[in-house]
Amino acid sequence: MQKKLVVEKVEKRDERLWLICDHPPFSLEQARPKNHMLVDSDNIAFIYILETDEDFIYVAIPYEFWMDIKQVLTDGTPIFLQSGTIEMELTHFKEELTYLIENIDGNANYGEQMEQAVKEIFLT
Repeated sequence: MQKKLVVEKVEKRDERLWLICDHPPFSLEQARPKNHMLVDSDNIAFIYILETDEDFIYVAIPYEFWMDIKQVLTDGTPIFLQSGTIEMELTHFKEELTYLIENIDGNANYGEQMEQAVKEIFLT
């Protein structure tokens, strides 16, 4: 079974980029990074995967926050998730996102809208 969180805002503080979900519908108490990302072409979002012993948790990063993410790819700032009171580093985020961006460029399998959005933010 999978659960989903949607990033509601992004903040840069403490030399970290924070992806924030202020009102999570469930706790991330037992969650840990899976070190893997996917694409949600229908909603134009990147998905970072967390896991527990029973579930996968998808953390959706909508298009509106991609410019913040782009800056992190070049400056080396670590990326953290804050969901309610839980905070955790999203390990291997940059490597996974870089891999996806390279694969999406020129690849119609991700859909025209997703490919165009990635080009607009990350490849210009």
